[in-house]
Amino acid sequence: MPLGSTKNLDELYAKQRLLQEEAARLEFERDQLDSDGSDVDRCYILDIEARALQEEATKLGSSISDILDRDLQR
Repeated sequence: MPLGSTKNLDELYAKQRLLQEEAARLEFERDQLDSDGSDVDRCYILDIEARALQEEATKLGSSISDILDRDLQR
């Protein structure tokens, strides 16, 4: 695997990890609010934000898989 690809993969993995960690943080915050039944609107927004971050992390995972598949075919 070329050195440039490794660096790019490392960056993609780091971004994916960042998105997943932030989504988990938002989910935790949402769960804390949800457990006491306060601020239903804020829970709704946090849920949407967390899902959007997870979706983006999934897209990055697909990009990573595509890069690895291409490198294996070389």
